[in-house]
Amino acid sequence: MTRAIVYVVALGAFAAVAASELAHARGAPAAARQAGLPDGEGRAVVEKLCITCHGLDYIAPSQRTVRNWLETIELMKSFGAEATDEQWKTVTDYLVGYVAYLQANKATADEFAMLFRIDDKAAQGVVSYREKQGGFKTVDDLKKAPGLDGARVDALQARLLFD
Repeated sequence: MTRAIVYVVALGAFAAVAASELAHARGAPAAARQAGLPDGEGRAVVEKLCITCHGLDYIAPSQRTVRNWLETIELMKSFGAEATDEQWKTVTDYLVGYVAYLQANKATADEFAMLFRIDDKAAQGVVSYREKQGGFKTVDDLKKAPGLDGARVDALQARLLFD
């Protein structure tokens, strides 16, 4: 019973924050709603689907992690956002590939696989390496993990968190 109450309170708090952000985004000037999304495959689908409920400024300035974006997408679905399975995949791939941050010392193998576009075995190797090394302190530490391309790590450097 207690767990259910905590869940309801947490969901209510999250819904209140989301509603507040949604109200802000709807009232934002058109220029602000269009600003800030990086170019990339899937951007047009994200713009088309997401602008129907909120401004794009809800997406671009966000520092959500891969995990946070996956949770946010599920929340949007629960709020009634409609898209085909293919469109949801495109939105997910775009947000993870071009917007999401990664907590390098907390990320799951699935999160590494999604962001770095590596297979499950390589992603699990990164997590195993991290555990053996006691975590990553810098981008250079992460580059030493087997299965990661150093150039890709460099390209994502601004979105990698080492806390």
